[in-house]
Amino acid sequence: MHIYNKKEYNFMGELMIKKYVGIKRIVLPSKKINMFILSVLILGVIMGSIYSTIIGLNDKNLVIDKIKLFIENINNNSLNTFLAFKNSMGINLMYVFLIWILGMSLLGIIFSIILLFLKGFIFGFSIASFILTYNFKGIILSFIYLLFGQLLNIIIIMILAIYSIMFTIKLLGLLFKKNNNSDVHIFFKNYVIILAIAIIFVLVSSFFESFILCSLIKLVIKLFI
Repeated sequence: MHIYNKKEYNFMGELMIKKYVGIKRIVLPSKKINMFILSVLILGVIMGSIYSTIIGLNDKNLVIDKIKLFIENINNNSLNTFLAFKNSMGINLMYVFLIWILGMSLLGIIFSIILLFLKGFIFGFSIASFILTYNFKGIILSFIYLLFGQLLNIIIIMILAIYSIMFTIKLLGLLFKKNNNSDVHIFFKNYVIILAIAIIFVLVSSFFESFILCSLIKLVIKLFI
C-alpha cells in the first residue's frame, strides 16, 4: 500500500485546485454577466409565479384541470413517456440552438435575454400552478419537478446564455477594433464545445424529465396525494 508523503499531498491538492478553477472558469466565465443572467432568470420565475395568481378564475380553473389531468395520466400509466421524451428534447434543443445561434448576431443579446426570461417565466408559472392545485402537497411535487425535471436544463440554458452574450460582445469588440480575429476564433472554438456539451446534457435532462420524473411523481401521488 502506497503512503503519500507531504509533497505528494500538496501536489494533489494543487492539482485539484487547478481543476476546480478551470471548471469554474468554464461554468462561470464572467461575474458581471453571470449575475445579470441569474437576475433575468429569477425575475422570470417571479413574474411567472405572480402571473399564475392574478389570472382570471376561468383561466385558473383551466390550469388546475390540466395539472390534475397530467398527474392522473402519470398515475394511470396513460402518459406516453417516449412521446414526452421526444417533445421535451425538441423544446430543449430548440432553446439551445436558438440561444447559441443568436450569440453570433449583433442583436443576439436582446433575444437571448428574452428566451432566458421566458424559460424562467414558464418554470415559475409551473411551480406556482402545482402549489395552486395541491396546496402544501404541491410543494413536494414542485421540488421533484425542479430537481429532476428542470434544474439541469436551467443550468445548461444559463451557461449557454452567458457564452452567447460574451460571444456577441466579442463580435462587437471586433467590429470596433477592440478585439482581434484570433481572440474571436479561440472563443468560437470554446463556444462550439459549449454547444456540444449543452446538447449532451439536454438529452440527459430530457430523459430525467420524461422517465425518472414521472416515476417519482407517481410515488409521491401514492404516498401523499
